[in-house]
Amino acid sequence: MLPAARCEALALLFVYGTLRRRSTLHHHLVRLGARFLSEGKVAGELFERRRFPGARPSNRQGKWIQGELFRLRQPRRDLKVLDKVEGFFLSAPARSEFVRGIAEVTTKSRGHQQAWVYWLGLPEVQEGLHE
Repeated sequence: MLPAARCEALALLFVYGTLRRRSTLHHHLVRLGARFLSEGKVAGELFERRRFPGARPSNRQGKWIQGELFRLRQPRRDLKVLDKVEGFFLSAPARSEFVRGIAEVTTKSRGHQQAWVYWLGLPEVQEGLHE
């Protein structure tokens, strides 16, 4: 996973929770003009956190997070907006609820691609995986 300060021009975003289509925060992607590309998955584990899921990257065999891949229209602008939505502070990642990083997304139609993803940043995670 690369830190968010690099690759600011990367235009792909992988979402697995409330930013997915038909979910509570998806209207932000609609408003920004993001285009749905494909369903996909990233290596990681999903946790239930309050009323929404959070994910952490994982190298454990068979641990995948299902989600959706989008193309951002104006990545620099769009990421600033989405950082606020996700509670990510580029200047203070340790205080952030979610941390923006880059992960490899696997899709059936597009193969492997690098995309932004918002990983769970705070150490407190409720017990139990959210499947």
